[in-house]
Amino acid sequence: MKAIGVMTFGGPEVLHVFELPEPHAGAGEVRIRVHAASVNPTDTLFRAGSLAAQRTPSPVRTRHGCCGCN
Repeated sequence: MKAIGVMTFGGPEVLHVFELPEPHAGAGEVRIRVHAASVNPTDTLFRAGSLAAQRTPSPVRTRHGCCGCN
């Protein structure tokens, strides 16, 4: 599966495509197929390093804002 994440803070040029193993649903969980995902203002602030309470990315990928789960 492909995911976009960041290893360092900065502009759009710090975004990288990562290949990750396919996730599997555990007990009491479901797995959904995502057809579209959003980038919200909080995602861009985090990527730029502008949030007050942030952790160091290595790598970080957002996990919300996909179509069908909001």
